[in-house]
Amino acid sequence: MPASPVRENGAAAGSSLKATLAQVRQATATGAHRHALSLLLAELAPETDYVDLARHAKALDRIDLAACGLRPLRVALLASHTLEHFAPVLRLFLAQAGFAATITLAPFDTVAASVLDPDSALYRARPDVVWLFATQRDLPLALPPGAGAADRDAAIAAAIADRRALWDRLRESAGCLVLDTLVELPAEDPFGNLAGAAPWGRRALLRRYDAALAEAALTGVVLFDLDHVAAVYGRRRWDDARWWFHSRHAFAIDASGLVAHAASRLLAGARGLAKKCLVLDLDNTLWGGVIGDDGLAGIRLGAGADGEAFVAFQLYVRALKERGVILAACSKNDAETAASVFRDHPDSVLRFEDFAVFVANWDNKADNLRDIARRLNLGLDALVFVDDNPMERDIVRRHLPEVAVVDLPEDPSGYVTALAAPGWFEAAAFSAEDAERSRYYADNAAREAVRSRFVDMGAYLHSLEMVATVGGADPFHLPRMAQLIGKSNQFHLTGTRYGEAELAALAARPDVTVRHIRLADRFGDNGLIACLLLRHDGGDLVVDTWVMSCRVLGRSVEAFTVGLIRDIARAEGCGRMVGRYVRSAKNGLVADLYQRFGFTQANETDWVFDLAAPTDGWTTWIQRAPAPDLPHA
Repeated sequence: MPASPVRENGAAAGSSLKATLAQVRQATATGAHRHALSLLLAELAPETDYVDLARHAKALDRIDLAACGLRPLRVALLASHTLEHFAPVLRLFLAQAGFAATITLAPFDTVAASVLDPDSALYRARPDVVWLFATQRDLPLALPPGAGAADRDAAIAAAIADRRALWDRLRESAGCLVLDTLVELPAEDPFGNLAGAAPWGRRALLRRYDAALAEAALTGVVLFDLDHVAAVYGRRRWDDARWWFHSRHAFAIDASGLVAHAASRLLAGARGLAKKCLVLDLDNTLWGGVIGDDGLAGIRLGAGADGEAFVAFQLYVRALKERGVILAACSKNDAETAASVFRDHPDSVLRFEDFAVFVANWDNKADNLRDIARRLNLGLDALVFVDDNPMERDIVRRHLPEVAVVDLPEDPSGYVTALAAPGWFEAAAFSAEDAERSRYYADNAAREAVRSRFVDMGAYLHSLEMVATVGGADPFHLPRMAQLIGKSNQFHLTGTRYGEAELAALAARPDVTVRHIRLADRFGDNGLIACLLLRHDGGDLVVDTWVMSCRVLGRSVEAFTVGLIRDIARAEGCGRMVGRYVRSAKNGLVADLYQRFGFTQANETDWVFDLAAPTDGWTTWIQRAPAPDLPHA
């Protein structure tokens, strides 16, 4: 076997890791599994070499991840090369992303056989995610020099057809999320520059293949950009021929952390565990200097090396906002003075209206972060905090360990990399709802301002002039419905996690009714805010899934929704509604929901309501918009 690469500062790193692992063993021995996990993951980085990652992974095996509140996830890895060494590292980074993962490996080089055989071990494992791990070596894309466009297009079309056949079978037989791979470009080619410049060159073909694969991706298929990870690692280091010829390792073993980290963050985005809100300090974070001391003309923004770096950081932050990340400001400052930069500075990319919440005062930042989370109806674990001051970062880490904290370098030219590297905001898809998310939360702030002027809650809700539109699992709303089910934790009564393919299949069944709810009021459109999956069981209508966006809590949406469920049950000739509540670490918010609406507890999870009983206390201030008759689904 090839020798492992030489490790830098091996003695110091080994000593530190040895001490950490000893602490982890001590913590697990006393049953302090959460503390053990925190210790183990504290210094874990994608760039960590494989030897240390393997030691981390072995220590992880002793920790009870379920006791740590991590979400279960079954992942199946299928590849034509060796991944046994990679699976424990992937499990390690999935734990860092919030998953208690079980990983199964298909036998070596049995990708097509495992997918196409309905009795294979793949389907017996009932995976939530199947990763078709491919590399450029798996693609038979090779054309003779000088080949024409027709030959090129035919070769790529055939390769895409092979992948789509696997996707179709997996979506039909497993109903799970499919993770396929955008393959990497090789570092070396006998044709040199022509490999990328000539239409028939290998690199040119692979680029076209990756682009075609992205265009062909179906609902329920997510693509992992392996080429980007290889480029970040370094292409010449990535393709380690020693390991390939010895044991069919498809990439350098020390790149395992980068691959596993990127994949785990992508899966976190796909399964609803990505962060939602970026909370930003202002002075020396979004511009250089202190606005209260230096004035508008004196801060560094736009001109000079530092000024350009701060503009670049603002551009990156604005791009995050445009793809759905909520922005909030948290600064020790005079509010009007701080806001003047966004209103009046000609080089400020960010404007005041880009922030859903703007907090500038002299209170401690831990309390302000709690207030921001409350005003946005988000958990603290949805926040990422950025501040140039190490002391402020330490205070937040100590008092709010749930909040992710970015360590900024002293040089602002490194701010973008520092924010991007952890991958906290990784997304598996993008929708029109994502683009509007920041506006939804800004509108919420306006609603709260109006609410403070009302003494009577009913009068306030009536003043909102709320209108709900009810729809089914149509192609436009299906991705957003799956996204809401996947990411909702607080208002999620059963914890079910249906992907797009599963939801579409369920909606097509005659014994299942799927509905979404959109909500608008005089301040604007809240978008899709709730999703229901109802199962018909004899004379009962069973609420299998009920999720709702927390940004509409307290507006009588719950009463509107239970009334909607009642109407569906009556229309289907049911005699009872059965609501299910399965307790999780985060859904205590809705523990008494069914009790509040007069349901009677039947067992540990089920609450029953006889449709002949009166519906007292189901008051709602929401009108239902007229709509065409919906299909069953």
